[in-house]
Amino acid sequence: MTVVSNDPSLWPTIYYFHQNSYAIVASLAVVAYDLVLTSGQEFELVWRQRWSLMTVLYLGTRYTGIPYVVARILPMLPAVLLSDTR
Repeated sequence: MTVVSNDPSLWPTIYYFHQNSYAIVASLAVVAYDLVLTSGQEFELVWRQRWSLMTVLYLGTRYTGIPYVVARILPMLPAVLLSDTR
């Protein structure tokens, strides 16, 4: 059963989580846009060249954030998808 509280002391916390969700969506949109926009250059400059330490560092830096974000967002999805309020 859902508990609805009209306690005004919780409003700052609700506002924080609401703004945080907007920041997460905006960040994901920027990262996705960057990946799509620079994928052609990356393929030519990184993937087709001989691998070096800098290539490994670049790819590690660029792509380790994606699994981290997915691991952080997946636990929140069931609550969002199963919520009856939109």
